[in-house]
Amino acid sequence: MIRLLPVCCVGALFLAGAGAQAHTVGPPAPRPGNAPFDAARQRADEASYRIDLGQADRRVGEAIREGRDSGRLSKADAKGLRKERTQIDSLAQRYSSDGLSPQEADELYMRSRVLESQARLPGASKGKR
Repeated sequence: MIRLLPVCCVGALFLAGAGAQAHTVGPPAPRPGNAPFDAARQRADEASYRIDLGQADRRVGEAIREGRDSGRLSKADAKGLRKERTQIDSLAQRYSSDGLSPQEADELYMRSRVLESQARLPGASKGKR
């Protein structure tokens, strides 16, 4: 038993040392001289997100109109969906005020997609789902 004690201590030290060597992986550090390229790429990404969000917004509006015209959505349902669409638009304006991050754009896009799906469901009000 006493002979195993040093072996256990050495084993514990070995395992502790192996854990200390673990590295955290993250995005690469910015390199000097790439700032203009990175800024241009970010502006291009933001522009493409705005285009996608604009298309998503139009699709939501069309889905609400089609649902209302076909009788699938009641007047109250359409009003509620339009109110939600307005909230998404105001959130987009807030996010865009300091530059739209990819995460913010993804959130807005997904909210628009969910709203579009709700507009295409029969009886989109919360009580009828």
